[in-house]
Amino acid sequence: MRALDRLRDRWQDQGLIWKDGPGDTASAQAPGHSPADRSVTFRQISDQVLMNSHADDKQAVLDAVGLTMRDLFDDTAGASYTYRDGRTVHRTYDDNGRKKFRQAGNTKGRDLYRVERLDQLATGMPVYVVEGEKDVHAIESVGGVAVCSAMGAGKAHLFDWAPLTGHTVVIVADDDDPGRKHAMQVHEIVEPIAAGVVVTQAASGKDAADHIAAGYGLDELTIVDLDGKAGRRLKVTRGSDVKMQRVRWVMEDWIPAGSLTLLAGREGLGKSTIAAQICAQVTRGQLEGELHGTPRNVLYVHSEDSREFTVAPRLKAAGADMERVLFVDVETSHTDSGTLILPLDTLALEKVIAQNQVAFVVLDAATSSMSSELSGKDDRAVRQYLEPLAQLASRQGCVVFGLCHFGKRDGADTGKLILGSIAWSQVARSVLSVARDEESGNLVVTNTKGNLAPRIRSMEAAIVSTTITTEDGDTEVGALHWLGETNRDARELLAEPDGHDQQDRNEAQAWLEDYLTEHGRTAAKTVKADGRKQGLSDATIKRAAKSLGVVYEMTGFPRTSMWSLPMQSDQPDQWNLTHEPTEPTEPTGRDLHKRSEPTGVQMQSDHAPVNEPTADPTAVAKCPECGFPLDGAAIGRAMHLDCERRVAQQSQFELDGGDAA
Repeated sequence: MRALDRLRDRWQDQGLIWKDGPGDTASAQAPGHSPADRSVTFRQISDQVLMNSHADDKQAVLDAVGLTMRDLFDDTAGASYTYRDGRTVHRTYDDNGRKKFRQAGNTKGRDLYRVERLDQLATGMPVYVVEGEKDVHAIESVGGVAVCSAMGAGKAHLFDWAPLTGHTVVIVADDDDPGRKHAMQVHEIVEPIAAGVVVTQAASGKDAADHIAAGYGLDELTIVDLDGKAGRRLKVTRGSDVKMQRVRWVMEDWIPAGSLTLLAGREGLGKSTIAAQICAQVTRGQLEGELHGTPRNVLYVHSEDSREFTVAPRLKAAGADMERVLFVDVETSHTDSGTLILPLDTLALEKVIAQNQVAFVVLDAATSSMSSELSGKDDRAVRQYLEPLAQLASRQGCVVFGLCHFGKRDGADTGKLILGSIAWSQVARSVLSVARDEESGNLVVTNTKGNLAPRIRSMEAAIVSTTITTEDGDTEVGALHWLGETNRDARELLAEPDGHDQQDRNEAQAWLEDYLTEHGRTAAKTVKADGRKQGLSDATIKRAAKSLGVVYEMTGFPRTSMWSLPMQSDQPDQWNLTHEPTEPTEPTGRDLHKRSEPTGVQMQSDHAPVNEPTADPTAVAKCPECGFPLDGAAIGRAMHLDCERRVAQQSQFELDGGDAA
């Protein structure tokens, strides 16, 4: 019979309130207290129960219900712990409730208890070093990996600690003099071989088992400095001992392996769609760089969008191997779908990453997983959140890819555009910024921070409608289509006029007005080429042209855009076409963005009106764009409606800076 079942039966026989919790946990009414007082808690671990009494002595509580400390074991005779090398330790209590131990088997063995678990543990993962076997199982009951040496405190030098090489070691010292001395001894042994060592103590009680029994988590262990010898200290490494490595790119010049990378942009542009596309390529082994040719698992942590209606369909539309896509939820006593909270759940997250060999982790959005106790506007709080993630990525060799929002202010400094503290961009190894190019309607993604990248790299992409099959039938979802590298820079698109840009814009207006006054009607490509010679960017010239109300005319074959000032144009006003601007949103489902009509365009055609009187009254009016007759619904128009829209789109392209071939 399990100890937890025995305790439940006895509590209920005594008429005391007992309530089962998640997993093998429970809370119960303390004898002599009101039914509302659930101050006694229980947790079943291997072969026994951890019991904690918040109000009364534990032994007194058991006495009150007619039980002894032996009843906390599944087998009231005690529990046996077998080491890998054949040592067996038996633990029980005597009649007075005092702990008793005896050993058998290979009592000269040097293996640590449960050391075999380290064989499957990724290098760098935390390993907890505790003083006894019960503490090991207590740590395991909450998802940790722990070891201990036999024979209690003071015998650490008799055991083999080499399996801890390269791991982060967390020593949990018993809160007594022998426990602290044992912790210092272990520290001296493992410090030269471990990736890092820290000494902690229980937040409640004497040891790790008491800490877990009281309901505390592994992240709530208290860091201690034992006489300056077992706490944090500086470690000197000579340059000759550093093993230099090349930078490995998961995505060329954009995403370094083992890094924290941010994708930032204004809301509604499609950052999640970009992340989904990268994830899909990782799962198929199709992403350029180190992972190419090797399909890998991805972990998608989301909080803002529905998994069933948005996130999973978006990944499927991108072509992801859904067997390699992992989602994660947090189970608590109140829910089985809680939200990840970092850094509270960082250790648990790392365990999932290591066990499932995850290569790419998306935090959508990055701020949604940040503990509510931390402020995204405070530098130290942001670092407290991001630095453990960066270290996790480095240890596991994976990418942590966080999605961030830009604020409403304009400018080219993307580090300052990210909502909150500048530390967001400072801690990240790489920052990718996304902006919309109104010239084409496409997205431009640029590595606006990339200390390891040899160059600034921009890629252009379009979001297209994709049909996928769901349990409820077909649906339309937006998917990203990479169009290749571009010379456009996201920062240029983000830098709307502020003080400095306004001065450039005024200078550009004066230059452009003088230029067109002198040269008259001129090809757009010639205007921009001459403007560049004056140190004016194409974007600045475009903004100046809009402010001056420059008239754009399409002429010749192939079609060429001609610019002129309004007073220089001799075309009739009825040829001007105006379209109201629209504001696109991120594509999802039926709201998938479709390319809108050109916005704010003034257009003139070099064709004569087709409905003017001709020498032949029987002649059929023809569309000047396509050459076909203007019959039916087109009667009374200058050209077919579709042709009119096509010309307007070309004009919009030229208005925003494109050049017709």
